Amino acid sequence: MSEKGSDNKDEPAEGDSFVGVSTGDKSPGPSHRPSSAGKSPRSPYNSEKMDAAGAALEEKVRMQLAHELYMNENMEIGMPDPGSIVGQVKQIVHRAFWDSVRAGIEKEPPDYSHCIRLISEIRDIILELIPTGPQGQKLRSQITEVMDTDLYLQQITNDTFDLKSVSQYVVSILLSLCAPARDASVRAIGEMGDPVETLRAIFSVLDLIRLDFVNYQLRTLRPTLLAQSVQYEQSKFRAMLERDPGSLDKTKAWLATTVEAMRSENQVVTPTTTLECAFWRLIEGKVDCAPETVAMDMGRYSVLSKELSAVVFAASCILILQNGVGPPVQHDAFANKVRVVVYQLCSLEYISHPRDLIDHMAEKLLDVVKETNKTRTLTDDECDKIRSMLKQLSAIENPVYVLLWKRARMYFTSLSGSTSAITPPDGFSVCMSDLQGVASKYTHLVSYNRGVFGPFYADLIPQIMSGDGAGAASSTRDTDS
Repeated sequence: MSEKGSDNKDEPAEGDSFVGVSTGDKSPGPSHRPSSAGKSPRSPYNSEKMDAAGAALEEKVRMQLAHELYMNENMEIGMPDPGSIVGQVKQIVHRAFWDSVRAGIEKEPPDYSHCIRLISEIRDIILELIPTGPQGQKLRSQITEVMDTDLYLQQITNDTFDLKSVSQYVVSILLSLCAPARDASVRAIGEMGDPVETLRAIFSVLDLIRLDFVNYQLRTLRPTLLAQSVQYEQSKFRAMLERDPGSLDKTKAWLATTVEAMRSENQVVTPTTTLECAFWRLIEGKVDCAPETVAMDMGRYSVLSKELSAVVFAASCILILQNGVGPPVQHDAFANKVRVVVYQLCSLEYISHPRDLIDHMAEKLLDVVKETNKTRTLTDDECDKIRSMLKQLSAIENPVYVLLWKRARMYFTSLSGSTSAITPPDGFSVCMSDLQGVASKYTHLVSYNRGVFGPFYADLIPQIMSGDGAGAASSTRDTDS
């Protein structure tokens, strides 16, 4: 944030949002909307008070904000994607509104009722953005005095109202509040001739400035927020559970299915091993519906699954080729080339698993072998053999891939349940740093989840193990079907 807005380091008003982050929903003072303008349609920029259902939704959004803030250190709140459904609806609503504003201005004599309401809302938004303190209070009083809607109504009556001068004043105020990166956009508003487009541009810039302020506050307060995030998210989830006791049904099904699977494989079932196995099933994609306690991270687990599959697949290719071809390719330079080829192909969005591209990948890796093995030209039979070795990885139960996947699982599980150093597994060659990177993200996800939802798991898992929650999995599946 620019020095122009440096006063906004002051703490936001208590109760505005999650531990002090202002979302711009509340005005710092009383409303200044003129009653004489009350008959004009409410603009799409004006926010209504939320009802009980909306308040519950807001609590959920705040919980998600706290969660995202912890998980993503670079998190910023942004504008809706214009191509999304929300963005398209917004464009349609705004277009209809601004058409009505233009129709009013173009009447003879002009009807400025829409404009007065918009100017009032612009003023209120600006007042929200002004920092607290003596200087802020002085500026707030000045703006309230200058942007007096009663005065504007008198000017309209006397045919002396000048919308252009009002817009110029607003631009001068915005230049004192916005970040330097917004200066060019704000100055451009002052050069616009169309009054409707001028007002529309002012609201667009105000939206961006409000986002700048919110994101600045998030960055500034992040250390404080992180210290409270576990307790905050836990308390919000507990409140949701009190309102809706069924808020853990999918979590019960997830844990119950995990226990069933572990017992069918003769694994030792304890609360600790159950959680370890349950989280790993998220990586393996063996969860039919998102459990409530991990719903906000399902996308992250999906990404981690794809990343881990690429790492294990690349390591498998390297092992197969180096053992099958021999000394000419048994060095890190070759292994790195294989790694790059596999990762590039796995980065394609439509690929869910590396084996989906095995034919194309085999040809690419064969080219790498030929390029590396310059001592002699490979025969057709040798090329076919290499292709055959690589294409064996398309089998889900390929022994090399299965072995490395099991090693990765043991490594991930050990990391998430230990505070001491864990020895990395063998067989990952030049992919070891990549494996450790994925493992670090996985451990971060799991440890935070257990910190927030540990008390709920501690209640649920013993019930499921004893049979009290045995019907959870089947009942939830029946509900979903």
